[in-house]
Amino acid sequence: MGPFIRRSLKILLVAYTLVAVLLGFFQRKLLYHPRKEKPLLVEADLALMKLYPDAKDVRLTCADGIKIGAWLLTKTVGPDDDRRPLIIYFHGNANNRASRAPWYQIFAEIEADVLAIDYHGYGDSEGTMTEGGMYQSCDAAWGYATEELQYAPSEIILAGTSLGGAAAVYTAAQQTDSVKQPAALVVTATFSSMVDVAASLYPWLPVSSILVDRYPSADRISNVKCPIVIIHGNADRLVHTKHGQTLFDAAPAKSESGQPKRWKTLDGIGHNGLVRLAGTQIQQEFQSVIDNLKQQR
Repeated sequence: MGPFIRRSLKILLVAYTLVAVLLGFFQRKLLYHPRKEKPLLVEADLALMKLYPDAKDVRLTCADGIKIGAWLLTKTVGPDDDRRPLIIYFHGNANNRASRAPWYQIFAEIEADVLAIDYHGYGDSEGTMTEGGMYQSCDAAWGYATEELQYAPSEIILAGTSLGGAAAVYTAAQQTDSVKQPAALVVTATFSSMVDVAASLYPWLPVSSILVDRYPSADRISNVKCPIVIIHGNADRLVHTKHGQTLFDAAPAKSESGQPKRWKTLDGIGHNGLVRLAGTQIQQEFQSVIDNLKQQR
């Protein structure tokens, strides 16, 4: 091997190492894209207030003392009507809860109330986003819904998109030992693990060694006992369909109540603009969950 080749290899090795170190150091900047807003008031969204006239702002305190922002989107029902189910909605890795209006429109159409949270460091929440911080945000949301609002777990649907799917899977898995399970887990465009996604995006990097926030959803979903629906676009170039399929394969074949898990393909749909491009199909899946819930009452 000549000196030129040896010198070139050394340069490539140094460059590779430098890039790997930089990506490792800045990985959370690449993964999380929060939009900070203070205060983030639901009353400022007039269109949302028309859908949910009794909506209000809430602050949840996590186990680490961090306070996170949330919206409780509700609409009063008549005295003879059943209580509307509650969807705890976990959004993706960008922006904040105020940028999810199309999802709230779907939930209003199926006559469900919503608890929409922002994770650590998002919106008007305190703190900085990490995997552990997300889980504490999830725990706070579940505790608020079941303890303060007094929803039975069987009245709660856990829903999440992309990174929020990992939050929803975590929250459902936390209820494994509970007597009553959530009504359902519905996730869209989400993944088996962040390691799998990162390895697809950066196949030339040792992501399994340097990734800090790993989100092992496939490991967790195997313990989930409630009905499961996984929705994924087959043109998703960010979270490849195979990662959603791996998550689906890891899920139990049936829920504790005997309902088979369900996979829904959104034909020709990528990772972004899900509701704009496939809103009708997504709404149908949620409506099916609501209908099953009503039948069990």
